[in-house]
Amino acid sequence: MLDTRLNSIPRFALPYTAADFRAALMAVFGAPPPPKEFGLLGGSPKFWTGSGRQALRLLLTSLDLAPGSGVALPLFADPSLAAAIVAAGHKPVFIDIDPVTLTIDPRIVDAASGRFDVLLAVHLFGHLADMPALLSAAGDCAAIEDAAHAPLSCLNGRMAGNFGIASFYSFASTKYWPAGGGGLAVTHDPHMARRLQSLVATLPHPSRLRELRNVFMQGAKSVVFSKLWYGIFGKPLRRWADDWALLEPRLEQVGIQRSYAAVACRQATVFAMRVESQRANSLHLLSRLAGAEEVTLPRERVGARYNYHLFPVLLRDRRERDAVVAGMWEKGVDTSTIYCGVVDECRRLGYTGGCPVSESVTERLITLPNHAALNSHDIDRVADAFLASLRGWRTARPTYPVYSFGVRKPVAP
Repeated sequence: MLDTRLNSIPRFALPYTAADFRAALMAVFGAPPPPKEFGLLGGSPKFWTGSGRQALRLLLTSLDLAPGSGVALPLFADPSLAAAIVAAGHKPVFIDIDPVTLTIDPRIVDAASGRFDVLLAVHLFGHLADMPALLSAAGDCAAIEDAAHAPLSCLNGRMAGNFGIASFYSFASTKYWPAGGGGLAVTHDPHMARRLQSLVATLPHPSRLRELRNVFMQGAKSVVFSKLWYGIFGKPLRRWADDWALLEPRLEQVGIQRSYAAVACRQATVFAMRVESQRANSLHLLSRLAGAEEVTLPRERVGARYNYHLFPVLLRDRRERDAVVAGMWEKGVDTSTIYCGVVDECRRLGYTGGCPVSESVTERLITLPNHAALNSHDIDRVADAFLASLRGWRTARPTYPVYSFGVRKPVAP
């Protein structure tokens, strides 16, 4: 057991290097660098923000919406998005998702026409939402893209973040560029850009003492998320932080920390290579799991190229999901049940039901490790642990009820 814990595979990567740490320390006593390294996201104006969800709040404010306007968004997404909408003075309109891509369903957006003034399209796990169909369904309503999971993902040759009027990104620890925090807002509309520039200019900078504390915290997290220390320290600390909500996103109206901006710029220079490595790992993992029955895997839709920010897998039920999670950790492979609590959190923000696919997905989804730091042997180990855990559970429960697209289908005993 100790050998397994000393060679465990973390659920997420945290590629925060010693050079990142040095750059962060130096930046604390300077000014935030301009986001010039993010030309890879296109040529539209870009603005540093305190976080991704703060970027959404600022973008909504820059649209000059009437108070209480409806903002359509998928229920199955980071619940901090709905919180940001409420903080901006508007009303979340929760829309169900497509059962395969797990992104907002254009048909339900069309059916909700008249109930919202802004569409928030979330490109989840690196999978692009069907933007042409969504823009058609949204009509004259403004469309904002949450591209935090999808930088460099493309649909029909067009990159995520370049379909709507604006988009935003995040540099939190679990993202592709884990600077520790902060965000980036991008707008393709000149009027919005002028308003956004004024809004961002009013944001105060956090204190240098707070920045120094966060720099050392990020450095420490990068150590415990390594394969050597994750099983001994990272996993227990992560559970403790989750229980006490220490890593929950905040909606403070403060500017980006100088250290986060500097590290994000550093990481942007190697970002494309990281994406290619993670994509290769994901395609390898897909090939290894291709024969698994009654499992939904993250395959690319026609015309799309995903960055595979995360590797989501849908199983038959909560009990099967929990059994696989436990079985894989016994083999030293950690997994995530990301957003599994979104239904309860969004009920506090106005959700009253009507999204059965999303509710089913929260019961059945896990993400498997696929990060760029893993080698081919590691990916084989992830696949073997998943298949063995799944086989062990199904062998013990041969008449287990299965689910298809959120609808229960009984199996004869």
